[in-house]
Amino acid sequence: MGEMGCKKVKGEYESLKAIHAVSPGFTPEPCAWGSCKNNELEAYFLLEEFRDIDMQPADPAKLATRLADLHNRSKSPTGNFGFYVKTWHGEIAQDVDQWDDSWAALFGRHLGHIMEVAKPMLNSPEFDALCKLTLEKVVPRLLLPLQQHGRILKPSLIHGDCWDGNTALDAKTGEACIFDVCSFYGHNEYDIGNWRAPRHRLSDRAYTLCYKKEIPASEPVEDWSARNLLYSLAFNIGNLINIPGSQQREM
Repeated sequence: MGEMGCKKVKGEYESLKAIHAVSPGFTPEPCAWGSCKNNELEAYFLLEEFRDIDMQPADPAKLATRLADLHNRSKSPTGNFGFYVKTWHGEIAQDVDQWDDSWAALFGRHLGHIMEVAKPMLNSPEFDALCKLTLEKVVPRLLLPLQQHGRILKPSLIHGDCWDGNTALDAKTGEACIFDVCSFYGHNEYDIGNWRAPRHRLSDRAYTLCYKKEIPASEPVEDWSARNLLYSLAFNIGNLINIPGSQQREM
């Protein structure tokens, strides 16, 4: 509800719209969003196609094929990383509603904002120090090489929160589908950073192996696991912000 509710609904609608334009059927088709009639409570609605879902999460091969297809065929409207509206990962306003030709710069701002939201919740000098080290040392060390030495990194349209509860097999078609999206154009590997956490069934190696058959690791290949761990921080810190009693608070 309120201004925040308006922005959340708009962000998800635009995310669904962008994905549906590239990969029809992979998400429920968005129909409309807006304010509710006689809106004294400032409530907003999002109307989208109904899907009857079967198995959750989706089958590894089917999910990997559709997700990789989205990553491969999507094109940033500006050629840069970012998005044209703010999108929300639960209660976190993602700092991605701007365009940047540097993935390291955009991701650094995105992760830095998540860390700033988490700091008062943890009240931990050790966490603060690790955040500073990660942003100043780890992010540039792992992400700048993706666009150095003649390497070109394609901005791909990503789900933004691809975990067990946001993917399933469509009961009618038997194909993989995704929902509850918070998209932006980023490094395709960002989407599978969320698969690293043991709390998710998508942490089964079959999912990552199937995905890497569709899209091999970006160069430098030897940094893949470290990048995956770095990307997982956005989701693990997000988990402690969004889920009361999250065990991620113990990290």
